Order: sequence, then C-alpha cells, then structure tokens
Amino acid sequence: MDASAQTSTVLRLTAIIESAPTAMVMVDDHGRIVLLNRAAETLFGYAREELLGQAIEVLVPRRFRGQHPSLRSGYFAAPVPRPMGAGRDLFGLRKDGSEVPVEIGLNPIPSAEGLFVLSAIVDITERKQLEAALRQANEQLEARVQERTAQLARQAQALERSNQELQQFAYIASHDLQSPLRTISGFSQLLQSEYGGVLSEQADDWIERIVQATQQMQTLINDVLEYSRIGTHARPFRPVPFGEVLRDTLALLDGSIRDLGAVVTWDELPVVTGDRSQLVQVMQNLISNALKYHGSETPRIHVSAGRTDDEWVIGVRDNGIGIDPRHHERIFEIFRRLHNQRDYPGTGIGLAVCSRVVYRHGGRIWVESQPGQGSTFFFTIPVSHGDESVRKQTG
Repeated sequence: MDASAQTSTVLRLTAIIESAPTAMVMVDDHGRIVLLNRAAETLFGYAREELLGQAIEVLVPRRFRGQHPSLRSGYFAAPVPRPMGAGRDLFGLRKDGSEVPVEIGLNPIPSAEGLFVLSAIVDITERKQLEAALRQANEQLEARVQERTAQLARQAQALERSNQELQQFAYIASHDLQSPLRTISGFSQLLQSEYGGVLSEQADDWIERIVQATQQMQTLINDVLEYSRIGTHARPFRPVPFGEVLRDTLALLDGSIRDLGAVVTWDELPVVTGDRSQLVQVMQNLISNALKYHGSETPRIHVSAGRTDDEWVIGVRDNGIGIDPRHHERIFEIFRRLHNQRDYPGTGIGLAVCSRVVYRHGGRIWVESQPGQGSTFFFTIPVSHGDESVRKQTG
C-alpha cells in the first residue's frame, strides 16, 4: 500500500472512530494514548489534548493501576480480539476522580508503525444500578417469602395443635357424657316398663319422648366419638385389598341388606394403600346411606373402581331418591341434614366422617346425583408403589 492510500485508510478509520457513539481509545505498544473520540472525552471528562500521549493508566482507578502495565504487556504479547463483558467487573477513572463501571472490548490493529490496540468502552452505570435494584428486590422478595413461609408454618402448627385439642376435647366430652346419659336412659326405660299404661296417657307420651331423646343423644355421642377418633386413633397406612374392605362392610350391614332385599354388586377391586378400618368406615357410611335413602324400588348398589395416572377412583352408585345439585357440597358438612329426623333418622355426621377419612388419605370425595335418579359417591386414594389390581372378591 503506497503512502497516499495508507493516509486515506487512516483518515477513514479516524472518521469512523470519531463518529462512533461508543467511547473509543487507541494505545500504542508502549501504552500511550494515540487516538480517542468525542464519546471518550464525554465519558472521562477530559479534553482530547489532555489525554493524547498520556499512559492509558491515567484512565485506570488507582486501586488497579499498579497491576495494569503487566496486564497490558501480556495482552500485547498475545493479542487477540476480546469481546466486551467476559464476566469481569471493570472500572474507569474520570478526570474528577469518580469511578465509572464499564465494559471494554479490545481489538488489536497491526500497522507499519507497530501494533495498536483499539478499546471500545461502554458506560454500564445504568445497568449496574438496575442489577443492584433487581438484587435488592429479589432479596426483599426472598425475605418476604421466608417470613411468609415461617408465618404459614407457625399457623399450620397452631392449627394442628388446635385440631388435636379439639379432637381430644370432643373425645373426652363425648366419653364423659356417656355415664350420665346411660343413667337417664336406664331410669327412663324402667319408668316405661314399670309404669307404662299405669299413669295417664300424657305421662306415657312424656316417658316415650324421654326414651327416644336419650336414644338419639346416644347415637349422636357415638357419632361424635367416631368423628374424633379419625385423628386420635389413626393407624399406619398399609396395602389393603379393597375387596376385603367391601367384605367387612357387607358383613356389618348384612341385616339391613337382607331386610330390604338389596342387591350389591362390584367391579374388579384394587389393592390400595391406607388405613383399613377407616376405609371400612367410609364404605359403611356410603352403603348404609344408599340403603337408607332407597326410595320405592328394591335397593341396587354397585361399587366401581378405576385408575387414573396417580389415583384410584372408587364409586358407590345407588338407585335411591337422589340429591339436588345445590346440596352436593353441603352434605359433607358435619351435622348437615337434608331430611327431618322422623322420615330419615340420623345425625348428619356420616358423610363428614367420609370426607375427613378421605382427606387423611390424601384424596377427595364428591357426589353426582339428581333428584329421583339415584346418586353416585366417588372418592379417590392416591396410587402408591406396589398397588395392583386384584380379581373381583369379597374375601
């Protein structure tokens, strides 16, 4: 390349550097500044004449200045283009003594006069401020999350203690009510047997009401005890053939099934993981309800079983009187009854027991029903390792 062409190339390069929006500084192999643009003047606060011929270390913070010459010499010994960033925290020093965080890209430029290095320098103050603000926001968020998590843990512990205390209270209260109630029941039955028909008709009616009320109270206390035992008398989960659960249930309800001539059928039933006695409680409540609310037809009850990816779904279908959809969720509330005591005796605890047992097993329970079209109660039990289907069975 002749002198005029070389001069032209230098002029074009100088024009490009001067018009660049990024600060550009060129140094020679001695580390002296030989070229800079207007953006570099603005970034560092120097006039161009103040920097030309100066060592590049004038733009390096004093805390890094001692090691910079050796780093510069090492780069000149093995010059390769270096992109900006590369995970380093770099700083420049302004004329007023303030430091500015920067990213620097290096590009070696060989020439007839020797090797030059062109530095592109970007002020990243705003980015650092945003990063700091983001870190602070993340730290505050993490602190709030930890605080909220700790608060929820405390609330969960308090709720657990409250539930345990409530269960214990219900058990003790119900148990302690048994003795005086047995006394009332015993003496009222003695009155009925000894003086029935002897006193006035009004007296006979009063005695009969006392006997019925004590019987209802006894049933209610027994149901409350059953409800409280779900948490206090729970047993460890084990593999349970659900066919055996159904067998035990049908044995407990054999008298009612025979009296009504009910027909009970079932699908192939799985082995599930759970508390066998509590699963019998669930099935006993569901099937006894199907028998109680049977309507005018012969009761027909079918127990189904299916599996999704992660849970067993057990269904109990009947052909009874059905349930209005607006009551589908309310019926699982404790003491919730949809019928009067005279037509359908009970305490309204049975389905609450079912709900609580299913919840303890990690499942859910619901009903699908329409008035006059029967009901199907479904509940789920999570599938555990080792669960498998077994042949249709009753034990």
